[in-house]
Amino acid sequence: MKPLSKGFKTPGRKKDTTPATETTTQTASARSVTARNGGTASGKPVTIEAKIDVGFGNTLYLRGEGQGLSWNQGVPLTCVDSSTWKWSGEVKDAVKCKLLLNDSVWAQGEDIVAAPGQKVEISPAF
Repeated sequence: MKPLSKGFKTPGRKKDTTPATETTTQTASARSVTARNGGTASGKPVTIEAKIDVGFGNTLYLRGEGQGLSWNQGVPLTCVDSSTWKWSGEVKDAVKCKLLLNDSVWAQGEDIVAAPGQKVEISPAF
């Protein structure tokens, strides 16, 4: 095995030289801009909580309209425990949505409608 030559640089990770305070300042600034421009900072929380055991390796997703939701691509819910899945967000207007298993199988029944400040608990069937 040949030793490395002097002056030869091996590829490596570059150090992040951005000071931590700069990142914090930018984040706080971004929040205040969002609030001034009518962003979600002045909304009320909405929570969708699904009570269902979807089985190991499966995930519940939410599709809809409002709070960055889309009918074309789902947002994964957070697994709270073996039979509870949760999504929440700050909204100004009602959210209309539907649950999907693994972002491909639609839940049976009507769409879920949740108003600002509301918590909706459902037991979906697929």
